[in-house]
Amino acid sequence: MAQYIEDFIPVVKYQGLSTQKAVVLESTLAVTGVASFVAVPTGIKRSVTRGSTSTYAPTIADSGMVYVAMLGSATQTYTLPAVATAGVTFTFVCGHASGEILVTTAGTDPLVITSFAAVGVDADTGIVTVTTGVKNTAATNAIGDTLTIVSDGTTWFGLGITSGIWATQ
Repeated sequence: MAQYIEDFIPVVKYQGLSTQKAVVLESTLAVTGVASFVAVPTGIKRSVTRGSTSTYAPTIADSGMVYVAMLGSATQTYTLPAVATAGVTFTFVCGHASGEILVTTAGTDPLVITSFAAVGVDADTGIVTVTTGVKNTAATNAIGDTLTIVSDGTTWFGLGITSGIWATQ
């Protein structure tokens, strides 16, 4: 005969088992019958990296990273991974006004950006489609210029240029 926790604790029998604390299981959990698991989101957490190397190639595993470009002169180049996984997201931020940021795609992967601020925007559609990348140049950049890019699995899309001027390359 099986023994159940509710046989020993009446409040569990009549009101169910509920906790506001994390539960850690140190063994296998076996569920018989219908089970419902609810995950409560705690907010989006992004890692931030401040880089001063001239080139960096983020990987799909780096999705969600915020890259603050700190190179004091010349161009800091970020080459996106092949666009194969939907939801992969990267954010690039100008951290040094004397440097430049170049965000390029792998091979011929398309990058589509809609922004009134981007140089090279199609006057009719407001869309820039580039296959070589976009650049935040030292001539026009400011600390805090930001670009966020996301993949749908076939194309990279700019979620928006929140500040600054990004030119097609």
